[in-house]
Amino acid sequence: MKSLNAPQDIPLFENITADDLKSILSCLNSYEKTYRKGEIIIMEQDSIKYAGLILSGTVHMMKEDIWGRQTLLAYMRESELIGELFAVQKSPYSYVSFIAATDVTVLFIEARNIIHSCPNQCIFHEQLTRNLFDLIGRKSIRLMEKIEITSKPTLREKIMAYLSLQAQKNDSMYITLPLGRTELASYIGANRSALTRELASMKKEGLIDYDRNTFRILK
Repeated sequence: MKSLNAPQDIPLFENITADDLKSILSCLNSYEKTYRKGEIIIMEQDSIKYAGLILSGTVHMMKEDIWGRQTLLAYMRESELIGELFAVQKSPYSYVSFIAATDVTVLFIEARNIIHSCPNQCIFHEQLTRNLFDLIGRKSIRLMEKIEITSKPTLREKIMAYLSLQAQKNDSMYITLPLGRTELASYIGANRSALTRELASMKKEGLIDYDRNTFRILK
């Protein structure tokens, strides 16, 4: 679990000291809340005033269609934000749901107090705002990566695009995926059984090797 006593390890609080963080958290009306695996943190169409900083655990961003089918849009882990893209809008309604994929602890902070001028004239408010928009930019890139993956015409190409991105991020052809088979299938927009069959075929053809969630790209 991330400790707020070491804010330099949390991107949102980069270049902010532990002493200054205490004042900032008070200014942001922050509070912590813990969720069990499977609990809904933010429901689609909720009005969002607070962005959430994940102190521990993993959160899934899910979208449900009118038939009740859910798609995994993104997954966020320790030190990442949830809900910030919606909390900074003029009409702060969530387009998606955020669900605890594991037991999760979240620090909620009032978004409008980050993007608007601070009435207390906090010294590090400007730094906090820069950090927030840097994280929003990173989130946008991750969503673009998903578009790149899901736009591939075949299941095999989607799998290879996902594995390629993970390999590039880890600078290694050996990678451990953060998603299980069911979650990966949802993320790339595939049927779990079809994904399992395609992975087996790719392994047989010598394109990849894997053991559970550990993969090696061979070709």
